[in-house]
Amino acid sequence: MPETKRPLKVFLCHAHADREPVRALYKHLTSDGVDAWFDKEKLLPGQDWELEIRKAVREADVVVVCLSRQFNQAGFRQKEVRLALDTAMEKPEGEIFIIPARLEECDNLESLRKWHEVNLFEEGGYELLLRALQARAEKVGVTLQKIRNKPQSPREQFASKNTISDFISSLKNLIPLFRIAGIIAMIGMIIWGGSFALPKIISLIPTPRVIPTEGSSSQTVFPNQSVIPTQTNRPISTQVKTPTKTLTPTQSSLLAQITDAKGAQMVLVPAGKFIMGSDNDAYYLDVDQKPAHDVFLDSFYIDKYEVTNKLYAACVDAGGCTKPNNRVSNTRSIYYGNSEFDSYPVIYVDWYQARAYCEWRGARLPTEAEWEKAARGTDGRAYPWGDFGPGLPTSGKANYSMGDYHDGDTTDVSSNPDGKSIYGAYNMAGNVWEWVNDWYKSDYYATLGDNSVNPQGPSQGDSKVLRGGSFSPRGVTEAGNILAYNRFGDYPSAFYQDTGFRCARSTP
Repeated sequence: MPETKRPLKVFLCHAHADREPVRALYKHLTSDGVDAWFDKEKLLPGQDWELEIRKAVREADVVVVCLSRQFNQAGFRQKEVRLALDTAMEKPEGEIFIIPARLEECDNLESLRKWHEVNLFEEGGYELLLRALQARAEKVGVTLQKIRNKPQSPREQFASKNTISDFISSLKNLIPLFRIAGIIAMIGMIIWGGSFALPKIISLIPTPRVIPTEGSSSQTVFPNQSVIPTQTNRPISTQVKTPTKTLTPTQSSLLAQITDAKGAQMVLVPAGKFIMGSDNDAYYLDVDQKPAHDVFLDSFYIDKYEVTNKLYAACVDAGGCTKPNNRVSNTRSIYYGNSEFDSYPVIYVDWYQARAYCEWRGARLPTEAEWEKAARGTDGRAYPWGDFGPGLPTSGKANYSMGDYHDGDTTDVSSNPDGKSIYGAYNMAGNVWEWVNDWYKSDYYATLGDNSVNPQGPSQGDSKVLRGGSFSPRGVTEAGNILAYNRFGDYPSAFYQDTGFRCARSTP
């Protein structure tokens, strides 16, 4: 018999306010043989909803972003879009993966404008979406198999609900199949084992019940439902101390270094545990880096270099970014837009501009935990190149404000090769401060405890975190500025002559 193909998996990304029209779309797609993921239908009580959503996006063949005026407001759905963009980076160029679908007249997201949108509120819009899904199904070798008469419209599909009588009817239709299966099984067991097997045979005959099958109208809402609650209830400390596998560039099929579609080089930071923060009181740091604690991170890529003037200008030219807030640098009258400094870090950008650039690249700002691990590795080092003592900053390791090692301005992003991190990231100490994604809170580490997993920072705040120090002293004493665990917070709308950033993205 030919192997049965699984249905196409489609994740429906939407705003909470649009749940009813999206529910109608979900039922319409399901009727056309699509394995659609809609949170109101898929999530079980007690599940980690963010974890399940991330899992569903990664496993999807297509992500349909349901656009509306409400959707353009902030919320977790924007994280879903970023996750989809990260996943799209792994797909071959030209494949259908992200489909912007407008539920009403509204603007598209800036980060989604490269993909042609479909208007579901217009006549023929749904059929056009279905054609795109069919093309994707053929590409990935799955199927779109209609399983019941399609309603005339998503609204009719929403109005059509399974009733108890429908369930009973389907149950009656399946009972003869179970009777036949039971008879066949009984004959086979008698031939194989003789009469002594009869009691076992009787005990093995199942009580007639509906068994949902993949691609059918009675498909179970949560595949592997018996497994998910077990994983959800597992203590976090167990997840950290017994990870399935710690990836390294040599152990994993992931490349240790990649170049993305925009020309930015990125290095791999393998999954695993590392020491975040420090209990060391050197250089009179604030207590915000205390206590030292274990953190487990999934693998991710981070930019090998700070984002340059040239790379940022490409985003500006494409309409994805706004220009830096100043064209000068500390000692140069024309810095941004001057080809002489194309490979120098972009400066005078605020947190919002940094985020917009990373999203334009299909990436994101790193979390504070990701940045620190990329800078200091897993052995608790204080600087990217090593620990205290002989590891203190010397020439060729960092551009920071101290004696002969103060350049008075930014340097090329590939400078100071002796100071790169264990993963190959340059200038994570000095040159420019770097924005990360997290809100800043001085006592945040004290609220985490050991064995946190992929921490995302506080849920809200007034300031965003800056990391790495710069050529110009700010915050604490000069050598303390560039410690890999030093934390600094500033308003996300702030911009300075010594502030830049780098991007990150999750691995598949």
